[in-house]
Amino acid sequence: MAKLQTILTPDRLAEYQREGVVRLPSGVPTRDVEAMAATLRRKIEARPKPGARPSQLSSRTGEFDAMASSTVRAVFDELLGDWEEPDHWGLPLVSFHTGEAQWDVPYQHWHIDLGARPQDPRLARLFVVLAPSRPGGGGTGYIAGSHRLIQPQMQAAGRALPSAQVRKALAARSPWFAALTARPSGEDRVRRFMEDGAELDGVPVRVCEMLGELGDVIVMHPLLMHSPMPNVLATPRMMLAQFVYGRS
Repeated sequence: MAKLQTILTPDRLAEYQREGVVRLPSGVPTRDVEAMAATLRRKIEARPKPGARPSQLSSRTGEFDAMASSTVRAVFDELLGDWEEPDHWGLPLVSFHTGEAQWDVPYQHWHIDLGARPQDPRLARLFVVLAPSRPGGGGTGYIAGSHRLIQPQMQAAGRALPSAQVRKALAARSPWFAALTARPSGEDRVRRFMEDGAELDGVPVRVCEMLGELGDVIVMHPLLMHSPMPNVLATPRMMLAQFVYGRS
């Protein structure tokens, strides 16, 4: 078992709490990552038609179980304590060139995932990088810091809230969130949303891309607002995602 204190160090834990995302380099051994990447490529090549959904690329025979490295398990131990072992590890996330001539920050599909199981908020999510994820290459987009704004909404309501309600509430209180989720008007969205960012209730927010190298583990807060991003590169984005729930 990997030593927890060498994985979620105080600095990394602080980054996770502040930004909602932290990257753990080489969290899965290279040999295992290469084997899982080869499996995923075979599944992509065998797909019945382009644009197969992630569920159509999943495995029920343990082909992605190596995702559950000692580092991955140690992270779940730290974040959840006692947790439920998934029936099957690794939901493939693959995106090829999405057709845009130029990359830009999207305005649609910003959402949170917690509503999938509102009765149990003890949830952790992470990703394993199966191919280098580069800027403009389809890595999941996220609003760094947004979980710190969404959590008080959930606490005030006493329940999980649907993404649309959370998104509308933030847009009503912040011109920045309103513009992010509105149809583009010709402004430089990369500069406004990724470089300049904004601040709400003392919380800095900005749009980021989920980037990483082969074998990196990326931990994402379950209340972080995120969205699919365009891929304008010739290479596909390939990651595995996993939700894990804490035991009641």
